Amino acid sequence: MALLACVHSGQVPEARPVELRLRPEDLPGLAANLHVDSGLRAAAEELVADSTREDARLVPEAARLALGRAGYPRDAHFLHARGADAEIPRSLLDAIPSGIPVDIGWASRPTGAGGYTWVVGWAPQVGSIDPMPRDVVLDRGLPLRVDGLADPRLFIGSPDGRAQELSLADGQARWVDVFHIPGEYRVEVVEGDTVAFLFSLYVDVPVPAAVPLPGAAPGSEPVQEAAELAAHVNALRTGVGLQPLRPFATFEELTRAQATCLASIGEVGHRSARCPGVPAMAEHDYYPRARYHEDVVAADTAEEAWERLYDSPGHRLNLLCAACTHIVVGAALEPTIPARAFAVLDLMEFPEGEPRPIVRGRE
Repeated sequence: MALLACVHSGQVPEARPVELRLRPEDLPGLAANLHVDSGLRAAAEELVADSTREDARLVPEAARLALGRAGYPRDAHFLHARGADAEIPRSLLDAIPSGIPVDIGWASRPTGAGGYTWVVGWAPQVGSIDPMPRDVVLDRGLPLRVDGLADPRLFIGSPDGRAQELSLADGQARWVDVFHIPGEYRVEVVEGDTVAFLFSLYVDVPVPAAVPLPGAAPGSEPVQEAAELAAHVNALRTGVGLQPLRPFATFEELTRAQATCLASIGEVGHRSARCPGVPAMAEHDYYPRARYHEDVVAADTAEEAWERLYDSPGHRLNLLCAACTHIVVGAALEPTIPARAFAVLDLMEFPEGEPRPIVRGRE
């Protein structure tokens, strides 16, 4: 314990604005591919402080707010565990990918019953981004520049639910002037299927306060969660003036099969060698082909799955497909304890009419 004395001059210094930036730090003894980032570490410290329950869960909203306040500009993955001593649990370190450059940050605190609560965050190092202010003045633009990405795509989600894609070139500053509504904007830079950067900008609003992490998730029911996600999509669409989507029961079996396949291998993706994807299965059994706008997500509950989709402007833009007329959602549980729910959402447009099942031998 220490006491610190100071002399007050009578002038209150202006608060230093938070910047979104990467702050790598060296730490002796760390593996060559791991780099401590002070912003990511600050986010982990906030999450471990909010973990006031023995059964606390790292929910998407809490992680997003912690990263936003810390000014860390990537979509980090956070892991939570209990440890018997002051050493990072091996289970957390083993969960971090090896062989690729990774930012990491961790924090711990002693628990009342002995031992420690740990939170470790990590994110792949993909490209670099110039620092920018986290807090933005209404109607004022800012430059955004990324380096090290071959073909970057820029998505921005605004507080009113809308999303848009803007052009972006590697190594060239893009002036972004879309901040005309107060609130939280989500900015996402994607290369191929990889999310390089995902962060929040706060336009004329304070950063929301942290809240204690919730406890164990309620039991999941895949059919009910699929219906909840479809309802969220239509609420988003009607809120921005688009027509709601009609359910397409013909493809329910296909989306459920794809969700079950992905859940069985624990992968979030559109297609793989084991899970061919809804378009491939539909092409085999139905005619004509539809045009698909697909999102895939995994989370503990339907509400958290929706948070993940909404927080990603690229996924949100899919959900706002203006030409789409139908939706089908399939969900399945991962065969683990606790089990996550995997959901496949397909929004479809049928330029040649609604598909009908093929009668084999009569094509």
